[in-house]
Amino acid sequence: MQFKKVAIIDDDPSAREAFAEMLELSGFEPLIIKKPFTKVEELVRYIQRNNSEAVICDHRLSNHAFAPFKGSELMGELYNQKIPSILVTQYTETDINVSIRRYRDKIPVLLERDDLVDIEIVNETIPKGFEVCSQEFNGIMSSSRRGHRTLIDIVAINTDSGEEVAEVFVPSWNPYHAVRFPTSEIPEDLLTQVKLCIEQKQEACLFAYVNTGANKADELYFTRFEPAPELNENDGLA
Repeated sequence: MQFKKVAIIDDDPSAREAFAEMLELSGFEPLIIKKPFTKVEELVRYIQRNNSEAVICDHRLSNHAFAPFKGSELMGELYNQKIPSILVTQYTETDINVSIRRYRDKIPVLLERDDLVDIEIVNETIPKGFEVCSQEFNGIMSSSRRGHRTLIDIVAINTDSGEEVAEVFVPSWNPYHAVRFPTSEIPEDLLTQVKLCIEQKQEACLFAYVNTGANKADELYFTRFEPAPELNENDGLA
């Protein structure tokens, strides 16, 4: 599928103008969105009314008072509306555990800003990214994005970027690499049980859907949490 008209969302005027020029050189028709928005739904409707076929969005949108929400939240709604979208950031290491991870299951393509400074890379990366999104909308998901019901071991509750996060191991992905995600994603009753187990120094495990085929921790998402049975030393699972 060919994507021609692409909305550019970035709170930095110079950055969005520069990227629009690069997209034009790549054969796209950029729609630069300059007006500020206060609600995700309003911005999505604006994109739809202007017939944009796809979106490229920066993650942090508040520095120039463009929007009070993050690009990742917008990605979630664009995904629901089946609009192919690419999230761009300079802050993967600082934002991945909270504001990005919260919507990671609906962010098929996450790029570093310096991935988009070379026209040859843009010519290949952007069309491919939109196609990945389009395929997911049609039920075709890569092995690195497909969620699997798996056991997660929650070893601590900490704080990251001012929010409460769960620190977990996913044995079926990598039993030696801890990953963080917002505790707000866990249903309240399950979270209460988890915190009690940790407080009593007991093992705190849940089932969740995780894309265990992910190549990097940045790609992992956690959804659809369920209680896990207590592990017994004699059942072969402990």
